[in-house]
Amino acid sequence: MDPRHRDTRWGFTLPFTPALGLVYYGILLTKCKEIAGSIRSHRTTRGAIVALAITGVISALLAPDKTAAFINMPIPIVFIVICALGRWGIVRPRDFLRAIVLGCGVLGLVVIISHQLRLNIWWGSIPILANFGRRGNVLGMADNGLAAMLEAGVAGGIGFFLYETRYRWLYLLASITSLLGIFVTYSRGSMVGTLVAVLLVFAMDKQLIKKHWKLIIALGVLVIVVIGQSPGLSRRVASIVNVSTNSSNTGRLEIYEVTWNMIKEHPIFGIGPGQYGAIYETYRPEGYFKARSPHNMYLFVMVGWGLVGFVLFFGWMASMVIYPLFVDNTPYRRVAFAMMASFWVHVLFNDLYVAHVPLIMGCIAHPDLGTSLSGSDSLTQAKNPKSMDDVTL
Repeated sequence: MDPRHRDTRWGFTLPFTPALGLVYYGILLTKCKEIAGSIRSHRTTRGAIVALAITGVISALLAPDKTAAFINMPIPIVFIVICALGRWGIVRPRDFLRAIVLGCGVLGLVVIISHQLRLNIWWGSIPILANFGRRGNVLGMADNGLAAMLEAGVAGGIGFFLYETRYRWLYLLASITSLLGIFVTYSRGSMVGTLVAVLLVFAMDKQLIKKHWKLIIALGVLVIVVIGQSPGLSRRVASIVNVSTNSSNTGRLEIYEVTWNMIKEHPIFGIGPGQYGAIYETYRPEGYFKARSPHNMYLFVMVGWGLVGFVLFFGWMASMVIYPLFVDNTPYRRVAFAMMASFWVHVLFNDLYVAHVPLIMGCIAHPDLGTSLSGSDSLTQAKNPKSMDDVTL
């Protein structure tokens, strides 16, 4: 990993704040002609963008507040374009992914130390390291958002530890500090998403279970000890499955019920982008939770853009992140898939956006993560290599 390369530097810094993600998007867009050409030549991506534009316009025209609808209509298209920046704009995706893991690890360490010191540092009205007497806030990302910034580091760190030989213990340390940082935030959605992502690392390569069963047991014991030593964290974890008395859980169920009723009455093109907050009130029964969003990214797309938009967007996403694994299932792609998977589990419970996630998704389909690579540090992946470095040069 070359720390001087652009993709490495930006990959390391992206977990700290979404603002840096926006800057990196701008840098990648300096290659807009090449990226636009790649989109035009890639039939699936081009077709998804065109189809979502057409169906989005229809959804917006049918919406009560057409101005808000047209402003919000391009959201899925913008997401696809950002993924395209990862696929065709990032030059060294392997270094980018490694750097994200290390950046998450450093952020996790910052969160842990800030929590221990109960820091509350502000620059005027801007939070720097704030509210660490509670769940924490780093540069404006707090609670669930802060946890989401850390998630890629957990599964990614374990993945690189398992498959690589250089700096493997550093990646494992980054995974552990990322996880401990998530625990500080008390984010239940992030805990569930991270667990699923780690399980995916081993499920996608079952030989790892036999080879590294001691590591799996050690990590499991570490997690149990950490949770057991914190009564607050223990209660938080136990509340994940409490759907009877936990107000946060029951409130979400009420919101999902109301949202589903909205979808049933507007199934094809939805209620229109950007309409949720106003229309929700007309469907909300007395005593149900008030909401400005459905607290679920899948419902967010389905209720706003309808089943047509939902199928187009998530169908394209499957072609971007799942199909490459069937075509060329390399360790790099498996690690990248696990790194982004925690986010898509987390958003079952929260509306979130993390700047580096669509870039990771784009990297999954990047040709440099495939078997045949090019460049001075390229690898030719063996069928069942012991590590990413244990290959024929």
